[in-house]
Amino acid sequence: MDWITAPLIVAIIFGSIYKLAELFVRKRERLLLINKFTEISNVDFRGISLYSSGNKFTALRIGWLMLGVGAGFLLGFLVNLMATYGRYASEMGSGDMWDYRRYVSGIVYLACICICGGTGLLLSYKKEREAEHPQPKKEEEF
Repeated sequence: MDWITAPLIVAIIFGSIYKLAELFVRKRERLLLINKFTEISNVDFRGISLYSSGNKFTALRIGWLMLGVGAGFLLGFLVNLMATYGRYASEMGSGDMWDYRRYVSGIVYLACICICGGTGLLLSYKKEREAEHPQPKKEEEF
């Protein structure tokens, strides 16, 4: 227990000083924002929505991510199934196979989910860029 007291005390002191400094900085930022709003009192804010981020591709991004996560689960299941019931598993003893399943199958699932989810987000990014900047079609010459 003695090994944790010194870092804990340093962390508490550093955190307290940081939060105190942040409190004064944020107060000054808020005062500057209030001054800015009083300067621009004649601006019409009716057309501005406070609840929307203005991103029209959120559904596409979430859809591609969920597709990637689902594909990752399926791929992880297939890799785990092949490794535990395939030719590799027949060469191991039953105790070794359970050790493999316990330690490695979680890593296989997580890796496949991350890879496929990331691929889904990359595909979403590509589709967003294509939608924002469509390429003109080239006409074929005969």
